[in-house]
Amino acid sequence: MSGNEEGFPGVDPRVPNAARIYNYFLGGKDNFPADRAAAEAVLAMAPEVRAAARENRDFLVRAVEYLAREAGIRQYDGCSTGCLRAATW
Repeated sequence: MSGNEEGFPGVDPRVPNAARIYNYFLGGKDNFPADRAAAEAVLAMAPEVRAAARENRDFLVRAVEYLAREAGIRQYDGCSTGCLRAATW
């Protein structure tokens, strides 16, 4: 993760976090060594998890794009920054 690991109050970089593990599966940079180690342990048991995470994110993007274009919904809450990555509406 970029920046100072000590600079995040309430975050212990030694403890894996599900959101940061998911970030790792997606090829993101916002994760710590503990998250990467936990993710690699999961991948050792179920290598298809990386592809499933990407497919899940791709579905989320398609769903949000459809809702914005076809249903006219312009305000979203709690869908994370990933669902807006390919939005060009």
